[in-house]
Amino acid sequence: MENELSTVQLIQRKELSIFKEFIRVCEKHNLTYFVLGGTLLGAVRHKGFIPWDDDIDVGMPRDDYNKLMELDQNEFNFPYKLINEKNTPSFTKAFMNLQDSSTKILMTYSNIPHEESLWIDIFPIDGLPNNPIKKYLHEKHYLFARMMVQLSQFNKIVNQNKNDRPFVEKLIIKLADFLKVENFLKYKFWQKYYISTISKYNMNAGYAGNYTGAYKLRELVPTDYFGDGVLLPFETIQVRAPQMYKEYLEAIYGSNYMQLPPLDKRVPHQYTIISLGEEKCMN
Repeated sequence: MENELSTVQLIQRKELSIFKEFIRVCEKHNLTYFVLGGTLLGAVRHKGFIPWDDDIDVGMPRDDYNKLMELDQNEFNFPYKLINEKNTPSFTKAFMNLQDSSTKILMTYSNIPHEESLWIDIFPIDGLPNNPIKKYLHEKHYLFARMMVQLSQFNKIVNQNKNDRPFVEKLIIKLADFLKVENFLKYKFWQKYYISTISKYNMNAGYAGNYTGAYKLRELVPTDYFGDGVLLPFETIQVRAPQMYKEYLEAIYGSNYMQLPPLDKRVPHQYTIISLGEEKCMN
């Protein structure tokens, strides 16, 4: 039918509405954010969403991130809700979501499918020391802490259907599944340990980035890359990006980040749509 949208397009429109609400609240409270990951890549390469992408990633310096977490829920217009460990005990991520509570999807990437509302991810941006020895030790400490907190909630959050993992990661996942590691690793202890580890240094330490991102150490770049930020077009709005966004993207995706990936890599996330409101879409 005329004027109907595909599922991905409709999700993107919902995501953009969530993003607008996030930006409104940040501007009201003078909070700094930067678009990260695929959202930044989409802004630079497509001036909006990557066509097959269906999420939004933003990062905030840890101080601003904490200020956002402390805001009263009434600061967000209905149906938007800020979700984090503090106000939602069942939420077990080391970052926050701003969700559209009028939507429902079934996440199917892990051993335990679970319902969620559509969201944008809000990540803390933390520091990494410039001193080579401290930098090396902190990187190893971080990787250990990250592995342990993921293993402590293995069946809930680990994407066991992801194909492009290093061999060592695949081996650890198979072993964790066999040993049923969730039965003897205490999530609350390891989550506290993980957050304490990644928040040890601020952005002035020399390097900074999103420790909880998919690309791990590649997301930690010289602090200068962030700077005061620069505005880039994203769909119908302007969004704040790292000032040296080209260098940032090259650090994560390589020098050919403007090239489109192979067709078999152009896939959305793994979930089933339950409800996206009253709007109709094409399959």
